[in-house]
Amino acid sequence: MQTTQDTFTLITNMDQTTFQDLFDEEIVLTDTVREAILEKHPEVGDFIDQVGEILAHPDEVRKSVRDERSVLYYRFRSDVLNGKWLVVVIKRIDRNFVSTIYATDRIKSGDVLWKKQT
Repeated sequence: MQTTQDTFTLITNMDQTTFQDLFDEEIVLTDTVREAILEKHPEVGDFIDQVGEILAHPDEVRKSVRDERSVLYYRFRSDVLNGKWLVVVIKRIDRNFVSTIYATDRIKSGDVLWKKQT
C-alpha cells in the first residue's frame, strides 16, 4: 500500500517513508530508524514531521568531517526549543537514508555543499 502524504514526502509504505531532497535525490527513513531516533532523542518527536521540509528546503547542507558518507541538512526554527537548528543526517552508502535527526545550537564544521541565499 502506497500513499502520498504532503508536498515533501514522495511515498509512505508499510515500513518506510521516502523523501526528495533539494538535489532531487530520494532519501529513505525506515520505521525502525524512526523509532530508534525517537528513543534516543525524544525531543525530536516535536518536529520529526518536518523531515521532508528540512531535506527539500534546508538553510545549509554540509559534508560531515567525521564520516565522509554522511551529509547534514540544517534548518533553523525559532519556534523549536527556543530557537534551534534542526539537523537531518543522511548516510549515502548503497542508497540515501536518514541516519539520525536532532536539534543543536550551532552548525558543525564541514565542507559547505549548499547554502541558502539570503
